[in-house]
Amino acid sequence: MGKQIPELNYLLKEVEGHYGRRLATSTDFEALSVLIEHETNDMVSASTLKRMWGYVSKHPVPRITTLDILARYIGYRDFNTFRNSLKNQPDFESSFFSAKVIDVANLTPGNRVQICWNPNRLVVLEYLGNFRFRVISSENSHLLEDDEFTATSFMQDYPLYIATITRGNETTPSYIAGSNSGLTSVSLLDQI
Repeated sequence: MGKQIPELNYLLKEVEGHYGRRLATSTDFEALSVLIEHETNDMVSASTLKRMWGYVSKHPVPRITTLDILARYIGYRDFNTFRNSLKNQPDFESSFFSAKVIDVANLTPGNRVQICWNPNRLVVLEYLGNFRFRVISSENSHLLEDDEFTATSFMQDYPLYIATITRGNETTPSYIAGSNSGLTSVSLLDQI
């Protein structure tokens, strides 16, 4: 499913657009589940929707039948038809974008960056230099205090991709923060 991640993210944004607002609460996911069933005569549980949007921590690869139902909800025959329609959109493959960005090249060692993502993840990082960061504090995240990793930027509304995390004398597999809805907040904190 790796190659389909951009299409999946676009599908989720289109579903939110059809729903009429950003999905942010448990009630939103319950209501969307009911609307999808009403409009498509097919069921997608609220818990499946929560996983897809990153509202809960598990991120399994969605089944194609689930993707087909979501595509039908926004007016396409199935997910493959939705994906093919993206080829006709000139800005899908490459485009300029406007987002709140913290460019690591502009930081100095000791700067602190706070990042947040759904649901209720909050991490404070200290810049060490050479694009390396150490986790100072972590709430509700798989990132742990004293973990270290490299990053070149932090972009609001876009996921943070971390190739490897150094945890003590070990390294972890790759990690994505905010895989479905991106980082909800990025900010440079005052120096302490």
